[in-house]
Amino acid sequence: MDETRTGLLPLAREIVAQTCSLVAPRRCPCGQEGAWLCPRCTAMLAARPVRVETCCDALQELTAARIRQESAGGVVLPAGVDHTPVLPVLALGEYTGPLQHLVLAWKNGGMLHLGARLAPALAPGVRTLAVAGGVRRPLLVPVPSRRSARLRRGEDHTAELARALARTGAGRALPLRAVPTTAQEGRGSRQRRTRRIHLAGSAARRAGRERAQVVILDDVVTTGATLRGMHDALTQAGMQVLGAVVVASARVPAPDTAGNLDSQ
Repeated sequence: MDETRTGLLPLAREIVAQTCSLVAPRRCPCGQEGAWLCPRCTAMLAARPVRVETCCDALQELTAARIRQESAGGVVLPAGVDHTPVLPVLALGEYTGPLQHLVLAWKNGGMLHLGARLAPALAPGVRTLAVAGGVRRPLLVPVPSRRSARLRRGEDHTAELARALARTGAGRALPLRAVPTTAQEGRGSRQRRTRRIHLAGSAARRAGRERAQVVILDDVVTTGATLRGMHDALTQAGMQVLGAVVVASARVPAPDTAGNLDSQ
């Protein structure tokens, strides 16, 4: 009798799912019918996060400049400038194709349940940064959404992502009151690099006093201006930023130049 029930349970679930799909069809963000997330997109989320900070112009700091070729420690350094990223950034992949469709469906397409699928995919990136920083469970600070965006979507999607990540055990969610002091709309790429963010509230002050180690969370990184603004605000408040984890990056480095935290 128990074996019969065990065999009937998956069948009953599928009958219920198929019946419900007549009212609300199951459709993956990539367009495939029959599942909220198709096997191909599920496999895409299982990919190892890649380092993308070298592709973010706003995250680069000038560390050296040479007007002529120099030799240092037996290494010939050509004339030019050297840049060092402000913080490491890990992304699941490039903001294109199925990953772009998934992000847009999650952010603006009403498929807020996808956050629960994104969280386990981002957890390895959070753990990588935590291990490199020597901490077990860092605080997860989401980049805040504008009030108008929260009202349109029905929730703060990055804050919910931080809470879903916390449920995986990768860290502890710490949504902060933060507002940009410069808007991004209508600004050129050079102006976007100077974005400033102001932190407010007792949670930020307390985390600063405790010198909390944090990981920034966001959906998509382009120039890196928002991550730079969050990094500067958190650092000025007294926190230690271990890095950032995002779902997608507008650009990703070539596979042979991606690097890892152990080698940089």
